[in-house]
Amino acid sequence: MSENIPIEVQMDIVRRLCVKSVAQCRTVCKLWRSRIDSMHFTKRFGVRMNSAFSYVLLYERSYKGNAFYVDENFGLTPVESNISFSGLTPLGWSHGVCGFSFGPIVRHFMCLLWNPTVHKSVGAYVPYDTLGQEYEKRLLGFGVRPNNLDPLILKIAFPFDPKEPWSVKLFTLSSRVWRSLGNEYLLPHTFRIKKASQANIGRHIYWCGYEKFVGNDASSYKSYVIVSFDMLSFRFQILNIPDHLLRQLPLPFYVTSIGDNLVVSGNIQGDDHCVFCIWVLSIHGGTITSFTNLLTIPSPIAVKLIGFHDNIDPIIEIPSQEGFSASLYLYRMSTGGFESLGIEGDAGSFFIRPFSQSILLQSHADMAKYCEELVYPGLVDTRLNLGCH
Repeated sequence: MSENIPIEVQMDIVRRLCVKSVAQCRTVCKLWRSRIDSMHFTKRFGVRMNSAFSYVLLYERSYKGNAFYVDENFGLTPVESNISFSGLTPLGWSHGVCGFSFGPIVRHFMCLLWNPTVHKSVGAYVPYDTLGQEYEKRLLGFGVRPNNLDPLILKIAFPFDPKEPWSVKLFTLSSRVWRSLGNEYLLPHTFRIKKASQANIGRHIYWCGYEKFVGNDASSYKSYVIVSFDMLSFRFQILNIPDHLLRQLPLPFYVTSIGDNLVVSGNIQGDDHCVFCIWVLSIHGGTITSFTNLLTIPSPIAVKLIGFHDNIDPIIEIPSQEGFSASLYLYRMSTGGFESLGIEGDAGSFFIRPFSQSILLQSHADMAKYCEELVYPGLVDTRLNLGCH
């Protein structure tokens, strides 16, 4: 472009290009590369839906990882990647980036961020201050801060002694360092989070949570809640579930999203069958303001909601009779019938999200690994990779 055109105008033109063209523009000159790699440009480029593919699908089959783009008719196109998805556990998808937990030695030894659009992945080692912390109850959370599109990772650890407080560390990709959150940002030590699922909606990450109580007769019981984390204020919050809804929910439940609404689902076990339920919740100001039962159907076995087609029809994982494998089905809300998608894999491994494109991670070297120096010294010599072929 002409040197007479202000750089701001040049960048305004570049940001309107496709991802591939933006990548080519990074090679024009050092000034363009610097501007394109800035968080300001990344935010202005934003997140774009893909016209060819509706979803990204991850699952394992015979313990081999698979990644596909899915079109509107559920046709599959393999994702070109140098990552072997075996052993990677998806945490969440946000702004075109998927977060995984990875590590054959310690389950959450590393968090891997992957953007299939720019063909890059970045890993952050999860710190352990002492060897004993390896055995804490813990989970990883992932999201992208909507104010600056900065990927964020949480390490949430619960000591075995319920009288001890949580330990939460936070990593942002822009800082490339972990820092501890003070107790004023955390929940009371009696609360716990279920790590089976998380939902990313706007500035919040949501999980199923509970508080454990011990009765006078020494018996224990759990009071279930929804736990949220605000990625702007870095604060956790409890969302109490209205009693009328709580009495009808499967406990514990899975969380996902449909549009800007939180979805909770699960199976209520009966004597000879299950009842599968899906509820849609509206949340405003940290409060559940309304809830609607989307689906309640009997099932001979427990099934799992993994997503929605066109924000209407549930995509459901149905396990085989022996329980080791599973198939994907689409439940047509208009007809009340199941439609097989012809996709089979290992039970519990399916993960599907609406596919969107961004340029997050483009300024990082592919397969970069951060914070290796923070790994507990006794584990430094452990040779981990990012699941490369």
